[in-house]
Formats: sequence, C-alpha cells, structure tokens
Amino acid sequence: MVNYNTKDLTMEAVQSVFSSVQDPSFAVEVIVVDNDSADGSADAIAARFPDVRVIRSPENVGFGRGNNLGAAFAAGEALFLLNTDTIVRPGAIEHLYHKLFENDARGIVGPFLENPDGSYQCSMLSFPTVWRTFCVFFWLDRLLPRVPLFADGMMTHVDPLAEHAVDVINGAAMMIRRDLFEKIDGFDPEYFMYYEESDLCMRVAKLGCVAYYSPGARVLHLISQSSRTHPWWFYHILRRSRMIYARKHMTPLQRVAMATVVHAAYAFRIVIYPFIGLVKPRFKMMGRNILKSYLRFDAPYFPRKNANA
Repeated sequence: MVNYNTKDLTMEAVQSVFSSVQDPSFAVEVIVVDNDSADGSADAIAARFPDVRVIRSPENVGFGRGNNLGAAFAAGEALFLLNTDTIVRPGAIEHLYHKLFENDARGIVGPFLENPDGSYQCSMLSFPTVWRTFCVFFWLDRLLPRVPLFADGMMTHVDPLAEHAVDVINGAAMMIRRDLFEKIDGFDPEYFMYYEESDLCMRVAKLGCVAYYSPGARVLHLISQSSRTHPWWFYHILRRSRMIYARKHMTPLQRVAMATVVHAAYAFRIVIYPFIGLVKPRFKMMGRNILKSYLRFDAPYFPRKNANA
C-alpha cells in the first residue's frame, strides 16, 4: 500500500488484509510505503501493526514509484497492490492468488470492486484509445450509454458477475506475479498518478500475458462518490499522464489526434463552463481550475502538504 495522509483509512485497510485471510497456512506480508505524510501515518501504523513493514519515503513519490519501492522489499510469489481506501473482503486474497497461478498465461488478476452500498464499481477497463477519449470528453458515452461503439472504456457492457480476460485491471486492487513485475521493471516512474495501471497492463500484454478479472474476490473501494470540484492540479496531472501513455503506446498520428482531442475538449470547457456556472456554481470553479492547470508552470506533480486547490 502507498499511503499519503490517509492514516485512519490505511489502518483499516491493513486490518482488513489480515482479517481477510481464511487459511492459517496462507502467509501474507504487508508493506506500507508512506509518502512523507504529515498526519503521523507512519508512526501510527508501525505502533498498531508491528508486523507491518513501514517504508518512509522522504518525499511524495506518487503511486507507481511508491509501489515500486514497496515491491523491492517483498518476498512473496505475488504482489497484491492495494489502495489505502479499501477493505478486503474475507477470502479475497487467497482467491486471487489461486486464480493467478491456476493458469500460466495469467499475469495479473483483479477482484470485483464494491461501492459502499455493495454495488459494482468499475473494476475492469479497456485500453485507452483516441476514440474512447473523444467519446468521454464530448459526452457521447452518456448520450448513448447502451451503444458499445461509444463506450467510455469502463467495459459497462460486460457482465461484472462473470470472469473475463480484460485489457486493464483497476489499480485500486490488483495482484501480479512478482517475477513478472520485476521483468517489466514495475510501474513506469514517469507517471505520478493516473494511467499507470493501463501502462502496466499494456506492457504485460505485450509479453503475451493476460489480465484476468475474477468477481469471486471482493474488495470494497471507498472512492469518493461526491461531486466536489477537482483542484487545478488534478487536470494537470491527468493530462500529463494521458500524454505519457499516448507517447509510449500510440503511433505518431494517434498521439497528435489524442493531443488535439484533449486540448480542444478542455478549451471548450474553459469557454462554456462559466456560463453553465451561472446555474450550477461548481462548473465555474471547474472551468477556472482547468484554465489554471494550463497557466501554472510551477506545479509539482502533487500538491504539497498545505497546497491550496
């Protein structure tokens, strides 16, 4: 797990990992990487869970690099990469482990992610494409939600109660063979947040391995369901990560098309959101933050401890 100022959530997640194991002979080690938190996370976790290895990073290195740091200390055959805002249901880890190793072609497996009300949360994804990005940015996926051609990449047309080989496993909870993770050098450290799981799964696929979704394992993901406005740095980081992915995995023409779609869509929002904001105030702030994401060049990859949105 990679923790950044989520002390209470992280301790709940750690406890859920230990509580989820049903077979006493099934050994797990828990490693928490603390990304220079200011809330006393590292000390609190170490005090409550003496068997947990807590790695203290001197700076916030992001999600991918944080997982790479933790993986370097892992000894098991498989790595279970888990967000701190999760609760692992009983038997989930053993189930994923057995699914991973029952077929040599499987390199990554992922569980059914639950919303707090028990409903399905997006757990499997398609690889990003220019067309899917266009559909999302220009709301075609919402206007025509039942038409697969305009799908947003969240594989909503696939039965979430059935097992599937998929393109991408949601990075909130995924298990990968440790030797495979080492072979591909883990997450690409160029990503700070977002798209790193798509990149990881793409590189795994290029080696001929399969990402596999198995709903027999359940993990509650406490992702925010609120409609609060994203801060400016969210758009900065997301746009940057999307372009990194395009540069690595798309043709030159596709990269140009991706950049055109993204920048045109944001420009459109910068223009129209202030007018929508006359009726729905949050859109005014969204438009302002998108514009700010283009104008601020002093931005770190992630806001410092006291950074304002």
